[in-house]
Amino acid sequence: MLSFKAAVLVFSLLSGCRANADAHGRHGAVVSEVKECSDHGVEMLKLGGSAADAIIATGLCVGTISAYHSGIGGGGFMLVRSAQEHGAKYEMIDFRETMPALGNETMYSANPNPTASTIGGLAVGVPGELRGWQMLHERHGKLPWSLLFQPAIKTARDGYVVNVDLSAVLDAQQYPFLLSDPLWAEVYAPNGTLAGLGDTIHRKRYAKTLETIAEHGADVFYNGRIADTSSKAALNAGGILSLADLTGYEAILRTPRNITYRDRFRIFSTVAPSSGTVVLSALKIFDAYAEDVETNLTTHALIQATKFGYGQRTTYGDPAFTKNVSQLEGLYLEDSTVEAIRATLPLNTTFSPAYYDPSNYTVLVDHGTSHMAAVDRWGNAVSLTTTVNLIWGSQVMTEDGIILNDEMDDFSSPGSINSFGFAPSPINFIAPFKRPQSSISSSIAEDLKTGTLVMATGSAGGSHIITATLQNLHNHLDLGASAVESVFTPRWHDQLTPPTLFEGFGPDGDAADGAKLGIAAFPNATVEFLAGLGYQVDGMLYSLSTGHVIVRSEDGTYEAANDPRKAAGGGSAY
Repeated sequence: MLSFKAAVLVFSLLSGCRANADAHGRHGAVVSEVKECSDHGVEMLKLGGSAADAIIATGLCVGTISAYHSGIGGGGFMLVRSAQEHGAKYEMIDFRETMPALGNETMYSANPNPTASTIGGLAVGVPGELRGWQMLHERHGKLPWSLLFQPAIKTARDGYVVNVDLSAVLDAQQYPFLLSDPLWAEVYAPNGTLAGLGDTIHRKRYAKTLETIAEHGADVFYNGRIADTSSKAALNAGGILSLADLTGYEAILRTPRNITYRDRFRIFSTVAPSSGTVVLSALKIFDAYAEDVETNLTTHALIQATKFGYGQRTTYGDPAFTKNVSQLEGLYLEDSTVEAIRATLPLNTTFSPAYYDPSNYTVLVDHGTSHMAAVDRWGNAVSLTTTVNLIWGSQVMTEDGIILNDEMDDFSSPGSINSFGFAPSPINFIAPFKRPQSSISSSIAEDLKTGTLVMATGSAGGSHIITATLQNLHNHLDLGASAVESVFTPRWHDQLTPPTLFEGFGPDGDAADGAKLGIAAFPNATVEFLAGLGYQVDGMLYSLSTGHVIVRSEDGTYEAANDPRKAAGGGSAY
């Protein structure tokens, strides 16, 4: 095992080398929203590291550069594939944030501050990121823990150039704290004005924090000085995060769900409190419909299947607080249940939300996230989505340079009726130590007969994650699209309540923006066809989801494709 100092030396020797510029390779691949971070992941693969090692190095780097929506102050979910002699094994690591011990059901609804769940200390949940990395590394890592931190440490300490995605959120009018708060200004406005595109940023406090965690392990984040400063930062901003909350946090190992698809594939995805089962349910319902039929009918059938999936989602709460949720997920994927749903799927019209969800509960609208995926030479894979929730999380930074999440906004509160008259689902009400629902749907597909890895995908984009993920699966598994073709395909979105949204359609769709990205507008003929069936239709911006994809071709070559909706992203392979 390399010492911490030796790990620093090894990385310094490697840092001048970068992975191939293209995203094709036979030995491994990584994709994320920051190209240089994907490159760092491939550097770990070249050292003999696993997909787990690659994703940790990549994720720490992304959390350093794209700190506005990911980092060690947040949490998420990952799906892990372990290639074995007699078939791969799959597991899910749940490192979702939890409500602190002092949380209660009405802490936001009874609070006169309308931003209490989004800005400030009361919005902060117990971060899970590092416990997630720790569990992944202990179970699947090959390289030393300390080595995996070196790219992020070097990036934070020596500086990184503001890319186009980061520059878009360095906005003094929308986020004035970037200038007014000394801790934030030290990083993002060191000369008194906000950094802009092409400027260099340093996160020296954060670099020291990462060095400490690299040398001493994840425990130092949850116990001792770092934990104490995190708790104090939240408390000083009006929060309830305690040292005991941090000390008691644990990541959870869960069993993912899977379906057989088209008699050719097996698709695995994450379970509650995430939303992978929604993706699986929608695709299993859709499985009865031919994949190569006329586009209009295919789109209609897939949207209808997705509506039923969203109707089920309101029941998928934290299993520790929701009775029989695991059994319910299994029930919705049973053949008899799916056949019963298909019998009610309308072929020439659409209905109001109550048709798909008789409980009439509000579908959660969550935010943010960053997706990444990695595969290695052995066929191991990790599909991971992480977040601090809204842009810049809770807007609270600790003295150690850690940006704390505002994930508690993903809980529901009693009495908040939406514009359609739907009440929030009680299964997502606040309770101490509870994990809120999430749209995260990290997924992996394999060949049904051979067990060979076929695809790893997922998405960022809050409530748009589900539809982006299932469309990427559909694009590749049904339509034979390459990874690049999949992510360049225009998307629709429907989360049960109207309207159904289409990229590039109408003035709200901003087709000109799509053209700059190289993405066409969603076909007008299909949108008009759906409108004729009774759909309420509207446009949506191209920036609302980001779904990265890695696919393995029949000759064993990996293709890693960044979603062009994240301009700074990129795949890396060798």
